[in-house]
Amino acid sequence: MPRQQRLFQTSIYCIDTSALINITRYPGYPKELFPSIWNKLEDMVKNDELISHEEVYKEIEKRQDKICDWCKQNRNMFKDIDECQIKELENVKKKYDSFYWNNEINKGGPWADPWIIALSICKGAIIVTDERNTQNHLPYIAVHFSLKCLNLIEFFYEIRIRY
Repeated sequence: MPRQQRLFQTSIYCIDTSALINITRYPGYPKELFPSIWNKLEDMVKNDELISHEEVYKEIEKRQDKICDWCKQNRNMFKDIDECQIKELENVKKKYDSFYWNNEINKGGPWADPWIIALSICKGAIIVTDERNTQNHLPYIAVHFSLKCLNLIEFFYEIRIRY
């Protein structure tokens, strides 16, 4: 749904691999100690307020850890590629350095960043990432599309997580 139609609706957040990993990375937020965080995230997933991309799932599933298990349990949050994303991906590609783009594409594994941008454009979502704002990274590219980016702690503040 375009952003202008979402003015009075709940925000949608599109979370990337770095933010998901950092939820459990040392010291992290273990579910046993911070159940309110995990309950809130799961509620947001159920309400389609917290989404991610299939490519993020592919990056995460290589890991055999708690966040991988959590992602498997919340598989429906990971959105498949659709026509809107494919269309937007052409515009997203233009904002990357061509050498960087080709290098990432030719690695052969999943690369979620451009899909996170495309999905966020299509859904009018706010990006949650712990990447730095440097060239060819999510926050840097997101600016070109007027997409808001939050790091994990900013995201927790915005959704008013209490623990």
